[in-house]
Amino acid sequence: MTELDLQNDYVEHEKPSLTEVLETLRQENDEGASIIGATITYGLSDISGENLRLLRAMWSELMPSYKHRVIQALVHASENSFEYNFKQIGLLGLTDESAMVRSAAIDLLWEDESVETLNILLNVIRDDESSNVKAQALVGISRYVLLGEYEDIPKSLAMEIQELVLHLHKDESQPVEVRRRALEALANSSHKEKDSLIRHAYQSDNHLMKVSSLFAMGRSCDDKWQNILLDELDNDDQEMVYEAVRACGEIQIDASVSQIKELLLSDDQEIQTMSIWALGEIGGKESLETLSMLQETVEDEDLLEIIDEAIDVASFSIMGASFDFNVED
Repeated sequence: MTELDLQNDYVEHEKPSLTEVLETLRQENDEGASIIGATITYGLSDISGENLRLLRAMWSELMPSYKHRVIQALVHASENSFEYNFKQIGLLGLTDESAMVRSAAIDLLWEDESVETLNILLNVIRDDESSNVKAQALVGISRYVLLGEYEDIPKSLAMEIQELVLHLHKDESQPVEVRRRALEALANSSHKEKDSLIRHAYQSDNHLMKVSSLFAMGRSCDDKWQNILLDELDNDDQEMVYEAVRACGEIQIDASVSQIKELLLSDDQEIQTMSIWALGEIGGKESLETLSMLQETVEDEDLLEIIDEAIDVASFSIMGASFDFNVED
């Protein structure tokens, strides 16, 4: 039985008491446990009130490396089941002395779109001493940039976010990791300087900034970047190829399908997986046929699941195109 199976099994039964959770935390912390079980992942969900106060009281007693593993396990659990709510753990982690724990805690807030969390992330970006934590907060705040475009947050907040990420990207005294994540966040906006900044980053001599420029191209969902991305699919640099594939999928560049098909044979598993995802996003007959043929040859269950999801997405796009055609007809 896998860890996820154990978690699902817990969801169907009575939730562990806080006493059980705290005892398990202490024991696993002392033992240096590498696998975080369902007692913790299920028991820490929706924690509040007195239980949250008691957890805070013993949180500082845990080793930073163990707290980091706990939060990573909670992130994994939340990505696999919407039954879980770990917002309070994420907020608790952001107050930790360890930058490693604070950075992981930001990931735990990935689905939270509240103004409360937005303001907390803004404070982290402005005040945290760790550039890695600031960079991770910029990754987290990028979703709020998009919410601002949809007018789902107050206009004043949307403008404040854009001004902050623009300032950080342009500030050459900032670490590259902060500047590149600021550019990626800005790519979710319609800011007038966005395209020129992406192009400037692509022409940079800094490798990480160039990688982020491709990510930003994809996030912008603008096919003006098509020729650059098609060229980068043939790059010898695996990071550049990976981001070019992702961007082609996000922009749904039909002309990239033949090159991405070849990347399905890549020795780099991440590129192979991203190529499967991209073909699903691009859709069309050629993508669907390619994915269906790949499905017949793959035995790895995890990879098959990714292929199945991509086929579903590609099939839906074909059905949608057929529907549009019939309506126009």
